[in-house]
Amino acid sequence: MLENEPNLVFVKNELGEIVWANQAFKAIYAPDERDNMIGSTTVESFSEEEADLFLSEDRRAMREGRTEIVEEVVDWTGRKITLLTRKLAIELANGQKRLIGISTDITDLAARERRLVQLNAQLKVYSHSVAHDLKNPIASIISAVNIIKRDQSTTLGERGKMVLEALRESATGLSNSITAMLKAAANEAENLSFTSYDLNILLEEVRFNLSAAIETAEMDLHVARLPTATVEPNLLRQLFQNLIENSIKHAAAARLVVTIHYSLIDDEHVFYVGDNGTGIPENKREQVFRQFFKGGGSDDGLGLGLTICQRIAHLHDGVIEIHDKVERGCCMVLRIPAR
Repeated sequence: MLENEPNLVFVKNELGEIVWANQAFKAIYAPDERDNMIGSTTVESFSEEEADLFLSEDRRAMREGRTEIVEEVVDWTGRKITLLTRKLAIELANGQKRLIGISTDITDLAARERRLVQLNAQLKVYSHSVAHDLKNPIASIISAVNIIKRDQSTTLGERGKMVLEALRESATGLSNSITAMLKAAANEAENLSFTSYDLNILLEEVRFNLSAAIETAEMDLHVARLPTATVEPNLLRQLFQNLIENSIKHAAAARLVVTIHYSLIDDEHVFYVGDNGTGIPENKREQVFRQFFKGGGSDDGLGLGLTICQRIAHLHDGVIEIHDKVERGCCMVLRIPAR
């Protein structure tokens, strides 16, 4: 059954070497590589630094027992595939450890989420543009009606006067509605509105907003599947953007990787935002959340990024803190109530 399972199923040993893989997993690789896959880590063709990054998730799963992550891979034909990969560490009767992985192809789902974010962004711009474009002709209609009413040479019957007044009232009402729409759009970012929100969509919005910075930094952003939670979307979006921008600012590795994991622990949503950058020295961990604190570099900005993140966490009755990361780099942990 596993051999013919459409999901990608594989088993690795403690060294990260594949000891078994089904047909779907092997199909990712070129036909001439499939027979030699058993006993390899599949990262032999990469540099030592890249291989270490790819295997870090395996080490984390072995250490913590289970992990879940969304990752993008390119198959042997050049097609980019988005996979939701779950890994589970087990121990055999002889004491040896194995890592079981199951990867589900969510390429279509991820594409729909990205498309939805793009359409929402386009719709906001379009709606705002339409509202502005409509105000001028409506104002012209109201002005023209007033001119006709004041023109002494214009003779209208009672019915004509009623129609003209109805036209003026309708145009005025429409103008007021458009003005209200524009004010609502302008105040959207200022009014806190907690709502049930799909955080997978929110992170796609973050990816969309930071697309230029991510591309410039040649950064890989891996995000686990996230829950639907009651949050203030504008604020939480800003928090994740700040954390990712911090990672870009303090990148040290030739290949920057930012990974966002998620767990539900004791009625709390817990988000781990980790990178392989320079990390935060022990003697500065108590200071990084203070206003205007800078790490010492000339391009550290105003020193408000993490202060704002902590404020946003507090507005969600939560907290953000520094995680004692085993792997190199930095890991920030956001905890908010799952209610």
